[in-house]
Amino acid sequence: MAPPANQVHRLRGVLLQWLAEGNEYPLIQSSVFHYEFVHPFADGNGLMGRLWQTLILIRWNPIFLNILVESLTYQNPKAYYDALQASTDRSDSAPFIEFILQMILDAIVASSTSDQVKRLIQTKALRIELN
Repeated sequence: MAPPANQVHRLRGVLLQWLAEGNEYPLIQSSVFHYEFVHPFADGNGLMGRLWQTLILIRWNPIFLNILVESLTYQNPKAYYDALQASTDRSDSAPFIEFILQMILDAIVASSTSDQVKRLIQTKALRIELN
């Protein structure tokens, strides 16, 4: 449910503060931000939510200059809106986060011939193994 109009400014500030102060893994943080920015509205914030997520990801790793969230969701808009709706229905962003992460993974695998992508995958796999 969309917040009352008089609360939007305050809630946007809370969301931006969470983004600035959060220490969540950037793939998760950007997905949560995207969902929270978009989900209360029937229409109109999707493009901005996808742009914000892309900018968050580019700041974390420049490889995302070549993996734009807008392009990923453009390939399958029905699944994108279904994931948003599933998360809203459950009051849980997990279905949306899983959808976005799968789209990113598919894009990385599809472009895995890039040396930069190979280094990213190797670095992340090593960190996972060490944890």
